[in-house]
Amino acid sequence: MTNAGLGRGDPGDTERGARTFRRSILAVLGGGLLALAAMAGVAAWLVNRAQDDTRWVEHTYVTEAHISHFAALTERTETARRGYLLAPNEIYRRTYDQVSAEIVPQLNGIAIDTMDNPIQRRNIFTLRALTKQRASIVGQMMAFAAAGEAEAAVKAFQRDRDQQTLMHIRAVTQDMLDEETRLLKLRTARERDNADILLAVVLIGGGLLAILSGGAMVLMRRYANDLDAAQSDLTALNEQLEERVKARTGELSRANEEIQRFAYIVSHDLRSPLVNVMGFTSELELSLKPIKAMVDWVEQNAPERLPKTVKESVAVDMPEAIGFIRSSTRKMDGLINAILKLSREGRRTLTPEPLVMDVVVQGLIDNVRHRLTERGAQAVIEGVLPDMVSDRMAVEQVFGNLVDNAVKYLSPIRPGLITIRGRREGGEVIYEVEDNGRGVAPGDQERIFELFRRAGLQDQAGGGDRPRPCARPYVSAQGRHRLYVRP
Repeated sequence: MTNAGLGRGDPGDTERGARTFRRSILAVLGGGLLALAAMAGVAAWLVNRAQDDTRWVEHTYVTEAHISHFAALTERTETARRGYLLAPNEIYRRTYDQVSAEIVPQLNGIAIDTMDNPIQRRNIFTLRALTKQRASIVGQMMAFAAAGEAEAAVKAFQRDRDQQTLMHIRAVTQDMLDEETRLLKLRTARERDNADILLAVVLIGGGLLAILSGGAMVLMRRYANDLDAAQSDLTALNEQLEERVKARTGELSRANEEIQRFAYIVSHDLRSPLVNVMGFTSELELSLKPIKAMVDWVEQNAPERLPKTVKESVAVDMPEAIGFIRSSTRKMDGLINAILKLSREGRRTLTPEPLVMDVVVQGLIDNVRHRLTERGAQAVIEGVLPDMVSDRMAVEQVFGNLVDNAVKYLSPIRPGLITIRGRREGGEVIYEVEDNGRGVAPGDQERIFELFRRAGLQDQAGGGDRPRPCARPYVSAQGRHRLYVRP
């Protein structure tokens, strides 16, 4: 991140510095989180693998114990057999029977423990055969000894085949123990390696976390320095802001006064020639009467001496021209009055006060009650209007103009209805003045909010100079005016 500074330099540098810092923080944190997530996944996998290795090590120890127990049972049967042959005692007999009964279940348990190892499965198969063979031979010896045929029993004991079977069982059992020992070494080594890898991952993760923490601290330190610089600049700007606002306000006030003074002077200067035009127009109209009387006398007494062009000029052209002059002067007089009105209103100081809008609007409706009665129309307040704090004269002028326009432009094909409603939405108060009159064409809905502009059929008096409803107007084609007012 470059030390662009969040508070020094132009706004573009400030914004670029802020964006660079945000990208750096997101990159560091995003990369760190991805790395930590990856290491967490690896660590979880290693822990799961360590648990699996531990289970296999435990399984190997259990299997070794079972094999050792099988070898001990085999040796105990041999000891009990020899003791019974040397001294036929019932204790030896019961010991032999009890131990012999445990051999086969123990061998079955070992088979279950080692079913995953093909080498041990072959050894188990061999042990089953050898154990069965030895049990048959030893059974004959015990039967001879029990019947008192000691010589036969001793001869059976001395057979080399039986001794070879026992030695073979011992050898296979030892092979199985050697195989489990080999597996134990492998599994213990894998468990140890896995633990080393897990430790390395934890150490790397800790180091990465430390690097990320250090990087974040460096970025935050830079950001804090930038914030300090921005705060210093903001303090300096705040110290100069009041003076700048005063200076700009004074300039705007002077410019506004100049504009108002110019409008006032121009309107007065325009009125002087306009008054002259209107006066001479009246004189022309008065002068036209004797001329018209003379033309009528000539037409009656000597029509052959009256040219047709003179008759048309006196009867048609001159009255039409005078009418056009009067219409234009009236329109210009209205525009001049509107300019004077705006210049006077611009100098008026607004005085905010609490307004009960139901009372204000009802008073405006009462003022046009006679016109509503003449037009067969009515104006109603829908619900309760929300109150607000504003300049009474300005509000009355706004609503008065809206109601006056609604009455002026009612439709002759249906009974007139003007509805005033209002509501609060968040930090705004919205008032609506709706009528069922002519409405405003979609193409004129923006045009009518321009100064001295009108739209539609011009069959009503007016110059388009009435104050606009607000800074954010809205008008529908059905004749709905909406006012947005911030309390």
